[in-house]
Amino acid sequence: MSTYKTSHVVNRLVGTSIKCIRQVTSSSFAPDSITPAMPPFDYTPPPYTGMDKDEVKRIRKANVSPAIHRQTFYRDPPLFVRGKMQYLFDENGRRFLDLFGGICTVSVGHSHPQVADALKEQVDTLQHTANILLHPRLSEYADAIVRKMPEDSNLKVVYFCNSGSEANDLAILMARAYTGYQNIVGLRRAYHGASAANIALTAMPLYRKSNLTINNISQSMSPDVYRGIWGGDKCRDGPLQVSCKTCTCGPEGCNAAEEYALQYRDHLMTLCPPGQGLAAFIAEGMGGMTAALQAPKGFYKKAFEITKEYGGLNIMDEVQTGFGRLGTHYWGFEYHGVRPDIISAAKSIGNGFPLAMCVTTPEVAEAFADSGLHFNTFGGNAIASTAGLATLKAIEDDKLMENSRVVGDRLAAGLHHLREKYDFVGDARGLGLFLALEFVKSKACATPLPPYQLAAILERIKDLGIIIGKGGLHGNCFRIQPPMCISEADADFTIDVLDKVFGEFDEGKLDVESFNPNK
Repeated sequence: MSTYKTSHVVNRLVGTSIKCIRQVTSSSFAPDSITPAMPPFDYTPPPYTGMDKDEVKRIRKANVSPAIHRQTFYRDPPLFVRGKMQYLFDENGRRFLDLFGGICTVSVGHSHPQVADALKEQVDTLQHTANILLHPRLSEYADAIVRKMPEDSNLKVVYFCNSGSEANDLAILMARAYTGYQNIVGLRRAYHGASAANIALTAMPLYRKSNLTINNISQSMSPDVYRGIWGGDKCRDGPLQVSCKTCTCGPEGCNAAEEYALQYRDHLMTLCPPGQGLAAFIAEGMGGMTAALQAPKGFYKKAFEITKEYGGLNIMDEVQTGFGRLGTHYWGFEYHGVRPDIISAAKSIGNGFPLAMCVTTPEVAEAFADSGLHFNTFGGNAIASTAGLATLKAIEDDKLMENSRVVGDRLAAGLHHLREKYDFVGDARGLGLFLALEFVKSKACATPLPPYQLAAILERIKDLGIIIGKGGLHGNCFRIQPPMCISEADADFTIDVLDKVFGEFDEGKLDVESFNPNK
């Protein structure tokens, strides 16, 4: 159990200001000389007898996509050969706490027995028939998904596919078929995939290519209350608020939300004829690659209304926010209090199985069917539907949405403390088990911390037993999206490790310059 005391604070987090967490003091953390101990876990992996690490690295460099090789995390990456719930194990049997969940994909836990057993049984029964033939699993799964939608949403028709990119492609096709218009508007800094059809929607520097074709795709201003023009310490709907800017927003409304919505309206005024011309507005429930970027409270309600004024549909990208991860709501659109016309979902949907979906209204579905044939060979096949069904059941049986709230609040308390303690931690944000830290040279200037310095911090955290994600527009953020079965003891261990490594970085004890690509 961690030595820092958050229990008296965590109970007060929901619906209150994060300022109450100032009660946590830096002296209550483990001293720098102590290496935090990972919580006990009753599992020992069997000996690994597969390909050795050097051979894996050689083949990866020679025969796997260079894009993958160049993005490999860590100077000395572990070779993971087994997973069990919230932990990963390397070829030597060493255990690591997984705070990234395969990029927000492992939802109920690595090798969750309920999911694994269901898949084994289905493989022995029926693997694939294509969905133009009848099999029960697709219908069972579609029914289960629809039951997870709010009754007043009219989201009743499900399309199964294989990835989030594919789901967003499908959502765009649906919107254009229903409205008869072509213009799709997203938000700057958003990530919606990297397929040929939607890479133009992904407004991040890494995905912008000199030969990129952009037809009828555009972006409005990102509603970022930390780095944006508008925003302050009362704009987010959640426990973690901006600490470096103040605002006069109250419970009845948010000035930043109004300003960013006006930017969206102004964008449409120069794009579309009055009252028509927009096929869809697409947005993430919370920014994924932008590291839990939270729109100001009320922004999506205003934006969705503006979309309708121009004849468009509203698409909510739930690829990373869905299935209870936010702790307070099953879907990101519920958190924002809106009702989209289409949602896309993937990642956590199958606990690591390649599975995705679009859910829409009967009216949109009929228009799409009338526009031409749509077919997906693997979408909703027997094994995929089984993985999805078993994952849904595990989320319910293990009460993982509630666990995301409880453990997420505990993590949020610790992250807030770290932001207050260290000048290079500029922002802490997120909700449930969808959290992030943004690093800067100093709070005074908010200049992004160079990525190589973040790499040094990540390497040290890995050496102490934690795998954590990175992202953000400038590559200067931590992304914390663990399996939703993570425990409070894991949260305490996480904060202790981060505090130790941040202290080492702050005192110049890390060999940061060896990571500098210019040295």
